[in-house]
Amino acid sequence: MKPRLTVVIPVHRTEGSERNLEECLESVAAQTLTALDVVMVDGPPAHGGEDAAAPDTPAALARRFAERDPRFRIVHHPGGDPAPGCGAVRNTGARHAYPHTEYLAFLDADDVLLPRAYEDLTGLLDKSGADLATGNVYRLGAAGRSQSAHHPAGRETVLRTHISEDLTLLSDHFARNKVFRRAFWDTHELAFPEGEFCHDAAATLPAHFLAEAVDVLHEHVCYWRLPEGPDRHRRPDARGVRDRFAVVAGIRRFLGDPTRPRLGAHRRDYDRAQLTDGLLDLVDALPAATPEYRTAFLDCARDFLSGVDPRLFPTLPVELRMRWYLIRTGRLTDLLALLTHEARNPAGFTVAGPPLRKRAVLPLTPPLELPPGVTRLAGADFPVRARLASATWQDGTLVLRGYAYIRNLDAAARHSYLRTAVLSCGRRRVLLPLRPVLMPEATAESGQELHCYDWSGFEVRLDPARLRSGGRWEEGEWTVGVLLASAGVLRTAPLGAPETGSGAAPCTHDVAGDGADG
Repeated sequence: MKPRLTVVIPVHRTEGSERNLEECLESVAAQTLTALDVVMVDGPPAHGGEDAAAPDTPAALARRFAERDPRFRIVHHPGGDPAPGCGAVRNTGARHAYPHTEYLAFLDADDVLLPRAYEDLTGLLDKSGADLATGNVYRLGAAGRSQSAHHPAGRETVLRTHISEDLTLLSDHFARNKVFRRAFWDTHELAFPEGEFCHDAAATLPAHFLAEAVDVLHEHVCYWRLPEGPDRHRRPDARGVRDRFAVVAGIRRFLGDPTRPRLGAHRRDYDRAQLTDGLLDLVDALPAATPEYRTAFLDCARDFLSGVDPRLFPTLPVELRMRWYLIRTGRLTDLLALLTHEARNPAGFTVAGPPLRKRAVLPLTPPLELPPGVTRLAGADFPVRARLASATWQDGTLVLRGYAYIRNLDAAARHSYLRTAVLSCGRRRVLLPLRPVLMPEATAESGQELHCYDWSGFEVRLDPARLRSGGRWEEGEWTVGVLLASAGVLRTAPLGAPETGSGAAPCTHDVAGDGADG
């Protein structure tokens, strides 16, 4: 059977992680798509040293897979560097793909595939003719698996979309969860950067933009293993900072290439994604970082910010506006004070000023002086945090209990808020009073220590008869939301249904009859 998909896996830098490499290779061997060409790329060939014959090295493990499964083969990266960068090794593997393979994929040696990953991804490409397919990702760490923050759990399967139509794909920068059409990869001469560090985004984001169409798969396709052992606590490195910003600069140059004028409009979108997500881990690392790291970060970040459209900064959430203003002006001491405060109070501040000129104030000593344009608050700076804790039927009445508050506006007293429930179905609206309930868990679950939300709890009772239209039942889907007002701020938010099986979801109830079905 001719292979349809070449999978490139670097195995040259996995010393101490042989178990992870074996799990990775086993997950590839177990794929339901069996027509595979698996290229395991090692460093330059050893010359008779003891490592070449050692039975417990990654190279030896790769040889065992190649000996037992003809789909697996070893390719050596050329050159004199005994430990080439991951990007150079991946590029070597891609060049050694069989000429007739239709598709191309890349894995790291500690990734783990779900069994149907490649069958599902290539199946979408077969159906749609798109240039690449991308799937969902789990993180895998000491505490078990969790959803990757870069990949929305609720994303639906969509054929032939594009990053310009779905800007959430700006955070879809992994290579591990993708299959590329081989002709597309070769035509655009895509490649990974060949320095010491390899950042997938340098190849995957240009691929997203260059693609005529992209398929998005709802299902998870792989586990992204988080660093374990000493690597979990590795201090940030100045060279790594410069490398990350070099990748960002390269993508910005790509988007600004005058030979691709249609891409220029998306540089602002890319910059916003970096300011709101992509570069924040580098900012968060500053308090524990070395002086060399801090100097490298400020130099690189200020250079990056000098090229960002100034009109973008006022559109950021206020907490990010403050961060990037301090970075742009080189106020490292104030920035570290802000980050220390945010570690205890994420996006936390007090509110001052009259209703139409509210501003954020940080409770720091000495006070942090910031321009009005940086601290000015808009409606979007007051998100609602709402949780429906239970929904139960009591004598034919639906009783909803939970909490809802506007972030950074205290609910320390019973009447801190004016509030009501809003039921919606099409154009119909039904308003119901919310009874205040003391619920200290709202503060406990808020993850901050600056504000009290104990009286954000509520109870609302819904008589189903209120939902009749003209005295008759009409088929429809009703949603429940809350309307909150405090300190001159008015906000609305939906209440999500409790998770099925949580004990909070209500039984099915026959509102048109006398009985209830459990």
